[in-house]
Amino acid sequence: MNEQGRNNLVSRFKVGDAIFMEGGTSSFNLARFLLENTEVEVYVLNPIKLHIIYESMCKTDKQDATKIAKYARDTNPENWVLIPIPTKEESANRALIKLHIAYSQLQTKLINKLHAIFTGMGYPDLKKSDLKNPEKRQYWVDKLLKEDLAIFSANLLVHNIEVVESQKELIHEQIRGILLSHPKEALSWLSIPGIGDITAATLIAFVGNGERFSKADQLRNYIGLIPRKDQSGSVDKQLSVSRFGCMPIRRHIVQAAWGVKKFKHDCSLTRYWKKLENKGKKGQKASVAIANKMISIGFALLKNGEIYNMPDNEYIFKKLEYYKLEALI
Repeated sequence: MNEQGRNNLVSRFKVGDAIFMEGGTSSFNLARFLLENTEVEVYVLNPIKLHIIYESMCKTDKQDATKIAKYARDTNPENWVLIPIPTKEESANRALIKLHIAYSQLQTKLINKLHAIFTGMGYPDLKKSDLKNPEKRQYWVDKLLKEDLAIFSANLLVHNIEVVESQKELIHEQIRGILLSHPKEALSWLSIPGIGDITAATLIAFVGNGERFSKADQLRNYIGLIPRKDQSGSVDKQLSVSRFGCMPIRRHIVQAAWGVKKFKHDCSLTRYWKKLENKGKKGQKASVAIANKMISIGFALLKNGEIYNMPDNEYIFKKLEYYKLEALI
């Protein structure tokens, strides 16, 4: 994967050769290099749908390469599970989104550890939400903890949480740049209730302008929001939503769906949530259904270059002001 190795690889190819590889950060970089420096055909396969490797018990590079070669030889090209090769900009944007997720998870982990100290010291009634507030966090440490080691551990965690939060905000600023660089797509996604700047940037990073999807169902399947099915003979069961798909989008769009539940203005999404609740669908089932609706609406807006129609015409302007994105208008 270094320069010498890539050049050695290129020297072995002839015009018209077909190169197959599993999708991934390193393989996308290699695929772009091959397209720019050779006259070969490059095909990147979806590793999750490549069952001959995904379900294999033998995981060596040589075995995987052999299986990919046989798959390419024996499978009809129409059935190849291909994924598009992202540009350098798309790869960079996706890496930034994943970095933000990693920092969010680290922040949650540190807060959980801090909460465990209070629980262990006999304060189980203190909530984790109390420790998410920077000012309250230090206040509870100073007020409740008496043991020297507990104070030391808590202060160390408080310091680490503050560092993570400050670095997370730096990442957040860069994410705003993704939105400002794609104003048309950003306005379409941000106009939908529940969708904030992080979710909108994630959708832009992984979906782009949506041109590689012909319909909303394809996009929802890519994200992993389509329910799995169990069909055999006369049996036709609809199972829970598959977790295979684009994790960053699925993570953020489901969180955005929960935001619709708390949304105070009347719109088609809030009415749909109430309709689901009246049918007995609550909690996670309702949030996934709302997430699917949001993606379908967003896809239509994206294709037509439109924004979501709200009774309050000032809604989108207030939202952009809140996220410091007035430059999008």
